[in-house]
Amino acid sequence: MARTAGLAVTAQPVWDEDHDGGALQNFLKEIRCDGVDAVMVTMRVVGCDLGEAQRMFWTAPCRAAELAFHNSVMEGLEQSQGDV
Repeated sequence: MARTAGLAVTAQPVWDEDHDGGALQNFLKEIRCDGVDAVMVTMRVVGCDLGEAQRMFWTAPCRAAELAFHNSVMEGLEQSQGDV
């Protein structure tokens, strides 16, 4: 919690500049704030719920590699369900 609170303070000016979720995610990625931490920081900075923060995370162009990995894992899990 302390880490994400500190990162939120650092990221707040990026959001305040133009309320751009993509710019916020770019900034978070640059400072190596990824995954769950990035979603939690997004919630704090934007003042949104978990669903909106996840959408901002997954739809940001800079998160394309994370999205591709996530989709690959989910596809593998779905395919393995048929093997049981």
